[in-house]
Amino acid sequence: MNQKTLQFIAAGTVMMLFGITMVIIGTINDFLTSEYMVDKLFVGFSASILSAGILIGSFTFGSIVDRFGYKWIMLLGILMVIFGIEGIIYIHSITVIPYFFFLIGLGGGITNGVTNVVVADIYPNNTSSYLSLLGVFYGVGAFGLPLITSILLDCGLNYESILSIIGVGLFIPFFFVLLLKFPNAKQSKTITIKQYLKYFTKPTIILIGLFLFYQSAIEAIIPTWIPTYLKDIFLVDYSKALYAITVSGISITVARLLLSQILKKVSSFTVVLSSLFITIFGIILLEISDSFIIGLTAIGIIGLGLASSFPVMLDFTANKYPENTGTTFSIVIGIALIGNILLNLLVGYILQIFGINKLNLILGLFVLIMTALLFTIKKNLIKT
Repeated sequence: MNQKTLQFIAAGTVMMLFGITMVIIGTINDFLTSEYMVDKLFVGFSASILSAGILIGSFTFGSIVDRFGYKWIMLLGILMVIFGIEGIIYIHSITVIPYFFFLIGLGGGITNGVTNVVVADIYPNNTSSYLSLLGVFYGVGAFGLPLITSILLDCGLNYESILSIIGVGLFIPFFFVLLLKFPNAKQSKTITIKQYLKYFTKPTIILIGLFLFYQSAIEAIIPTWIPTYLKDIFLVDYSKALYAITVSGISITVARLLLSQILKKVSSFTVVLSSLFITIFGIILLEISDSFIIGLTAIGIIGLGLASSFPVMLDFTANKYPENTGTTFSIVIGIALIGNILLNLLVGYILQIFGINKLNLILGLFVLIMTALLFTIKKNLIKT
């Protein structure tokens, strides 16, 4: 097995940590409420703290990677996630739990960013293809944690034992990365704050960031609001409506596995444009569907359509700024996460006022904006 393949597998195992980070609150929600007797407000606050950690980690990792390389910052991110999870178990103090969630989020934001940059660096000619494959590892982490937790709970283990086992298991990617050699740093000098802020004036960076701003928002809106939509529109139990999250996640993961091959043969622009049409078709089908099963099918189609945007947009960024991939990835991923947080909140406010039946209209509007941005990005990339 060659060095690049080993580096990619290592990056993939680390990317699973980001998947774990994104579902950790939901997975241990019951543990928090039973062990510490906290209410929904505390859980919501912890989720916000986790998001803040992810956002800060995403905005800060890039310039560090460009100056000092990948290995040590990746190891630091892994340790943050491990210590955050173990701290929640063993430090029995409700006052410090939000700090541990912040640590998990910070480590997750770092690992997500660094692994994407590593893959873009080692596969410069097939970046979008390999970034799609990297996204499969994210799906394994995101679905693996709740699945393993459920299985082990059914086997009679408690949350402390399960999370202890998972924490120990997370040292596998740590030692994998520790023993491997990764590409050297691209910059000999640390980027200044002025230089960093200057990237926010570059049209390509802002356009790609805005595209992912809406993309990330849709990925957040679906697990947040689609179960409620299905419950109210099709009059099913909420437990059944939750299948939508699984369907969406599996469809995105499977699509990224397929895209790892498709993007080697079809142009990135064509793939993303086709994906946006698929997303629109899924939204229309969801709007006109008259049964729960068709609704779930529509959500699966939407998931297929969402899969290509992140790997392709990061590929565009890497091709445009090959010497500052870490910094530019940091900015566009950070902008995407801002959209994830802000638009999800805005949509919640709109749905509260106008009703859950307006959800498809909002999703359709976001996809149309993304389509306009895609053509603008293509024009800007060709021009520059």
